[in-house]
Amino acid sequence: MYLALYRKYRPRTFDDVISQEHITTTLKNQIINGSAGHAYLFTGSRGTGKTTCAKILAMAVNCLDPKDGSPCLECERCREIMDGTTTDIVEMDAASNNGVDDVRQLRDEVAYTPVSCKYRVYIIDEVHMLSVAAFNALLKTLEEPPPHVKFILATTELHKVPATISSRCQRFEFRRVDISDSAERLLAVAEKEGVSLERDAAEFISRLSDGGMRDALSILDRCISADTHITSETVRACAGVADRKHLFAFSEMIARKDTAGCIRLLGELHKGSKDIALIVDELSGQFRDLMLYKTAPDDKELLTALPDEYGELARIADMYSIEYILRCLTLLQQCADGIGKVKQRKTLAEMCFVKMCMGADISAESTASKAPVPVSAPVFEIKETPVEKPALRPVEEMSHTERKTRALLEETVKLAESPVPPSMQEPAKTDVPLSAPVSDALPVSAIEESPPFTDDDAPPLDDEYPIPSPETAVKTPIVPEKAAEKVQEKHTDKASERIREVTPGEWAAAVAKMSDIDLAVGAMLQGSTVRTKDGRLVIRSSNRMLVENVKGDELIRVESEISEVLGFAVRVSIEAEKSEDNDESGLSDIEKFLNTARKLGVEVNVKKQ
Repeated sequence: MYLALYRKYRPRTFDDVISQEHITTTLKNQIINGSAGHAYLFTGSRGTGKTTCAKILAMAVNCLDPKDGSPCLECERCREIMDGTTTDIVEMDAASNNGVDDVRQLRDEVAYTPVSCKYRVYIIDEVHMLSVAAFNALLKTLEEPPPHVKFILATTELHKVPATISSRCQRFEFRRVDISDSAERLLAVAEKEGVSLERDAAEFISRLSDGGMRDALSILDRCISADTHITSETVRACAGVADRKHLFAFSEMIARKDTAGCIRLLGELHKGSKDIALIVDELSGQFRDLMLYKTAPDDKELLTALPDEYGELARIADMYSIEYILRCLTLLQQCADGIGKVKQRKTLAEMCFVKMCMGADISAESTASKAPVPVSAPVFEIKETPVEKPALRPVEEMSHTERKTRALLEETVKLAESPVPPSMQEPAKTDVPLSAPVSDALPVSAIEESPPFTDDDAPPLDDEYPIPSPETAVKTPIVPEKAAEKVQEKHTDKASERIREVTPGEWAAAVAKMSDIDLAVGAMLQGSTVRTKDGRLVIRSSNRMLVENVKGDELIRVESEISEVLGFAVRVSIEAEKSEDNDESGLSDIEKFLNTARKLGVEVNVKKQ
C-alpha cells in the first residue's frame, strides 16, 4: 500500500526532528538521567512535530537500550511500538472523544499495570477539544497518576486549554520549521524517492507550507505525481499559486493606474483555474516584499522573493512610495478578510484592484516634484450670506402649549434685559459671624411661613397648571433641614399604610405557584393564612417546620420568592397558629407521623391488614 510522504518519512528518533533542538535536547537529557516527567503538554502550529515527538518519547521511556536519549529502534519494545501491536501506548483523539465518559473510562484504565512495556503512555491529540467536564474529570488523575502511567497532551490552540491543566504539565512550545531546514529535508526526501528537485522549488515549497513540515511533504507528494523533474513552475501549477511574473505584472500595472489591465489579467488567471483567494494572498506577499525593500533594502533575508528576482523587485519598488504600498496592503487585507464570506470572489477582487489603481500620483518622484502651495495664497473665499429670520406664527394659530412657551420666553428676555432685581443682588454685609448656626442667620418667619411639602400638597400635572415665571422662582422660600426630615417621615408613614391586603384567593393561587418554584416551601405553606400588619405580610400557619426553620437567610429567600409570585415586594413575618389538630396526646407514634406527613402535603396510603 502506498504511504504518503509525511507518514513514510516521519522521524523515529529525536535527532531526525528538525528546527526543534530546544525541545529534543531537553527530552534526551531527561531520558539519559531517568527524570522523565509524568505529564507533558506540547503546543505549536500544525506540522511542527508535536505528535512525532510524543511517539518518540513514548518509545524512549520504554526502550530497553536507549541510544543517547533516543530509542534504539531495535529492541523488542521499540519494534512493538513501531508496529502498533502493543496495547500500552494509547493514542486518543480528543476531537472525537471529548466527553466526560471518555475521560472516566481512561481514568479507570490507568489503574491497570502495563502488559509488556515499562510505562503505559497516553497520547491525547487536540486536547483543547475536550469539554469542561472532561477537563475537570482529568485533573486529579493528571496531577497524581500511578507510577506506571505517563500523559502527553498535544494542542494547536493553547489558549483553549485551562490553566489548571497546563500547570500540571511540563509545557514545550514548538516553533515553525525554518525555511532552510525544510528545504534541506525536502531535497533529502526527493533524492530517496529518485526525483529531481531544484533548490529554488524546494525553498518555494517551504515558503508555501508556512513553517509546517507535513504541509511541505504533502505539496512535494503532489509535485512528484505531476513530474519527476520539479521546478518552481511545477510547484506553482500543482499548488494553484499565481506565477511570480503575474505578480510583478500586477504590481507594475497598479503603479501605472492600469485598471483595465489588472482586471483583464485577473480574468485570465481565473479562467486558468487559479484560486482568487490565493491570488490575493500572493499579491499581499508581493507588496510585503516591496514594503520591506523600501524600508530595509540591505536585509534580503526578510524577503520571500528569490535571489534572481531582486532586480525586478527593486525596479518596481522605485515606482511606489511607502505610503501607497501601505495603502495597497490595507486594501488587500480587507479583501482577504471578506473573500471567504461572499460567492462572487472575482467581483470582490476586481473592486480591490479598482481601489488600488485610483488616487493621486503614487510614485515617490511625482510626489516630491509637486510644488508646495504658498501660505499667503488664498485657497478659498468666504461669502457672507444674510440669514433670514423665519416669520412668527400668529398667536391665534398657536396651541396652548406653544402660547405658554412663547410667553415664558418673552418673560425671560425681559428679565435678562432689565436691571438685576434687589432679591438677586449681592446681600449686604451683616455682623453675623460665619460660624453662627443656620437658625441665627435665617429669620424665624422664613421657617414658619414654609410648611413642609408633602405628596398630598402636590399639584396635578396637567397642561392647565401655569408655569412659574423666573421672578416667582427667585422668591421661593428655602425649606430648612428639619422640615425636610419631617417630610420624609410623613412620606414613609403613608407608604407603610398603602400596602394592600392579599385576599384569600390571591394567597391560595400564590401558594400553588410557590409549589412550582420551591416544592418544600410550597408544601409548608399549605393551609396558611395571611394578613397585613405594620407594613408586613404576616403568615399564620400551624406547620411547625415553617415556623421554626424559616428564619434568617432562609426567610429572606422565601420573601424574595413570595414577592416574585405576588408581583410586588413585601416583607414577611411568620407566626404560629394554634390548631386543634396540634393536640396529639394519646396518639401512637405512627398516627403522629401520618399527621406530620399530611401537614407537609405528603400523600400517604395506609393499607390495613
